[in-house]
Amino acid sequence: MLRNSPEKGLRGLLFVGVLCVGVVSVVEEGQVAASEEDTVRLNAFSACVAITGSDECVTPRPFQPVDFELLEINKIHDIGESNFEFSMYGNNQATILVDGIPFARYWQLDDPDNYVFHPMVFGRYVFNNAMDEKFQAEIEEITERVASALPNGGIAPYYPNHYPLNRMRGPDLMYSAISQSEILAGYMRLDKAVESEQINELLNKVLKGLFLKYEEGGVNLGVAQLELPMFRSNPEVILNGWFHSLLHMNDYALVYDDVDVANYVHENLKFFVDNYSVWYDEKRNITLYSDTSPHRIVITLDAESQDIALVYRSKDARISSYYFNPVEDFDNLYSAFDFRIIHQNDRRLTVGLTCSGLFDTFVTSNGPFVVNIRDGGYSPYRASPDSTGEMYELKSVFQDEMHSVELALPDSSDGLICGYPTNFSKANDKNFYHMQHIVALLYLAKTSSYEDKKLDAKLRAIAVDWLAQTDDFGEAEELDFEDPQVVLDSINRGKMLKPITDVSVLLPE
Repeated sequence: MLRNSPEKGLRGLLFVGVLCVGVVSVVEEGQVAASEEDTVRLNAFSACVAITGSDECVTPRPFQPVDFELLEINKIHDIGESNFEFSMYGNNQATILVDGIPFARYWQLDDPDNYVFHPMVFGRYVFNNAMDEKFQAEIEEITERVASALPNGGIAPYYPNHYPLNRMRGPDLMYSAISQSEILAGYMRLDKAVESEQINELLNKVLKGLFLKYEEGGVNLGVAQLELPMFRSNPEVILNGWFHSLLHMNDYALVYDDVDVANYVHENLKFFVDNYSVWYDEKRNITLYSDTSPHRIVITLDAESQDIALVYRSKDARISSYYFNPVEDFDNLYSAFDFRIIHQNDRRLTVGLTCSGLFDTFVTSNGPFVVNIRDGGYSPYRASPDSTGEMYELKSVFQDEMHSVELALPDSSDGLICGYPTNFSKANDKNFYHMQHIVALLYLAKTSSYEDKKLDAKLRAIAVDWLAQTDDFGEAEELDFEDPQVVLDSINRGKMLKPITDVSVLLPE
């Protein structure tokens, strides 16, 4: 099931234009634009200036591997029976080896007999076989066949476009912080087992893969690691993937006495402490899976010729503000998290977009418009808001030569869900991720690679508070959370350092 790249019909604000990464300059006083093209680009960023007061909005221009479709890891294998199984988070993963490369079943694939390359499975495969001499002799050649070279000198195995997971829909290939950190753990174990400059160099390249900037197609937001770096909406910080990556990076800093990596972990956790309420639902007493939720809205334009754009205004100076044009997605080929026009009937547009607890979200246009959007829509078994909430109408305001609507609802509403609570849809009907957030925080605070006792105390206080409020989750009595020891066991399964194996060491008395 190969996913073809859909055509990108970009509707630019006031026009269609090409956007640049990073800081965008504006025309200085008295300067005249040299050409019509220059004027077009400058007008495009007037939305950013109007909303943020600055011209420094960012639009990602992600690096993409060359000739990825020719790589072995882009293939689908239909074997019908696995060669071996191993445990991923306590679940047996049916896996086959094809010329030394593992391919695994994935539960959302249409054909259960299909096996596809999964970077996290590869990381665990390296970890489990690091002590095998035959594998040690082959790992350089295997790595060359599965990993793509990155612009910053790193390497990363990408996910092939076979996964129907919502966040992976669309033309962009991506790799993931959670899988890259699993791969890091595997190569750390390999490096310690074999005294080889070549393997140590591979380890360093895997580490660099965790530091490629998000705006360039990587997983590094500077103050957070991105489990899935989507490039047509705000950068979504998925909490369990972020913590999972930090646990492995923290191990790396301890094993190799790497101050730079330790400082990076430290800055990430400081950012979390300063913004931790973004990942907690105080109404329901439960953690959020991420800071971001997708929504569908209806926009009614004043004139059919109007164009729309999206500005995410950062709430924390350590992360950028972002600007996006929509893609036309009439055939539903993109992710629900992408900024896209799903349907258009004259002046009436059905639009998909996201809102985030880390950003203020603004729809902008060069003319008046109205937005209709629903509040609420929560179910403990879902992963995103449903369409059962009450509809609200938001009228655009005119300011600084720009019409805009902020996606914010009145206090009298059930509110707009910007970051969805962790759910109870696992096979055992238990909520795993809520407890993973708590155990991972306690683990990081207990084994930190940096020197900051005050920060560790804050991390522990947040985790203990979240744990204490778990009994007050108020949606349904029959719902249950995963046992903390089960979560700790799953974290340790692919971890280089395992100083804590009994969860009672982490939990309050």
